[in-house]
Amino acid sequence: MPIPLDRWRRRLERLAVFVFAALWLMLLVRVTDRLVAEPKPILLLLALVAGHVAADAIAGAVHWLADRYFAPNTPVLGALLIEPFRAHHDDPLSIARHDFFEVSGNNALLVAPVVAALHGAAETGALGVLPLATGLSACLSLFATNLFHAWAHAPAPPRLARALQHAGLILRPAAHARHHRLDHDCAYCVTSGWLNPLFDRLRLFERLEHAIDRIPRARRLRRGGPHPSAGEGAR
Repeated sequence: MPIPLDRWRRRLERLAVFVFAALWLMLLVRVTDRLVAEPKPILLLLALVAGHVAADAIAGAVHWLADRYFAPNTPVLGALLIEPFRAHHDDPLSIARHDFFEVSGNNALLVAPVVAALHGAAETGALGVLPLATGLSACLSLFATNLFHAWAHAPAPPRLARALQHAGLILRPAAHARHHRLDHDCAYCVTSGWLNPLFDRLRLFERLEHAIDRIPRARRLRRGGPHPSAGEGAR
């Protein structure tokens, strides 16, 4: 009897999470060994913060693209990114109803190859310990971004989530609520949300849209239609 497609997807999500965790932990051991030989506590802290900030910027850019361009039926991207974001706008609380593997599987699938590439760079000596630490931090934050996003919507997030939100280290519910007002055209960064005030003040993504819209072929990619079940206000 064939295994249902949904069950295959669940298995892939779990496998991706376990592969990411194994690769990330092995890289952590490698970075730790090098830091023991050449300790740089202040620079290490800066590298870890830089990785977290980089993850916020990357997550914001991906979120903006998924919200403003392409269609839910776009090959590959549609199922991985576009459809989930459009469905989320239609039902913002849905993300809080998914379990850990459903929330984290797609991110693990995308980030695991980056961690593998960092292993290769460490093996060849192409990257120093601080760039590796920055990559280590960024990959962990990117992997956890959907979890932070889900906690920002959860009616009763775990105690750890509340502590991290209170400390301002991850996305806060009140800060993220701005994105779900009107046309979902601000506050795209959903890892820590630190970059949202700066990006919104600079109108960064709005300016990028105007630049892209000057390219005739690229303009066809805009929006591509809302989530099939969403109304006009959820686009």
